[in-house]
Amino acid sequence: MERFKDEKHLLNDILSILSKEENSISGLHKKLAEHGNAVHRLILTGYLDALVDQGILKRREVKPSRIYSLNTQSGRDVYDIVGTIARKLSSDNSGDDALLLLCYIFNRPIFSRELERCNVDLPVSYKKVNSPNRAEYLSILERQGIKIAPSNMLMEPIKVDQERLLRLLRELTNITLEARKYTAMDNEVNQKTLGSEDS
Repeated sequence: MERFKDEKHLLNDILSILSKEENSISGLHKKLAEHGNAVHRLILTGYLDALVDQGILKRREVKPSRIYSLNTQSGRDVYDIVGTIARKLSSDNSGDDALLLLCYIFNRPIFSRELERCNVDLPVSYKKVNSPNRAEYLSILERQGIKIAPSNMLMEPIKVDQERLLRLLRELTNITLEARKYTAMDNEVNQKTLGSEDS
């Protein structure tokens, strides 16, 4: 069980790093170590190749390096992508960020089970919703292969933080459209800008 948790943590770290920019094995090895995930380089190489085989990552040769990036056509569902974005922007408020983004994307309240699928904590700032459309929402999700108990809690954010939502939508665009490679703004400038919004 502990090994499974370690592998899940490693996968989340790799996806988070590559959601910002493509990277080589050396670059990933260094960034993982900075995150406290000091995996052996040979093990990392094998793990990355396995993720390529599963269609989660893409790999290209830029001699003498192998460059890895997210495979946006990997079949990752919306919950996985939203969860990755929410954890990347804030590990403390990942549940609130996931709820905010899903509510906007789906234009409806969100079931707590949907947030579990995002692999985030339950939000702190939310209100319960008693919607007359509950049965319709459940039916829509069941058609997508997602079964949710009829009694599962429906929720939505207490307030919509427009600036926060725009940040989340920008990250969604960067991941799904690989838009980051078209921008001249480097990560350091971007992070300073994001940090200044919080202050």
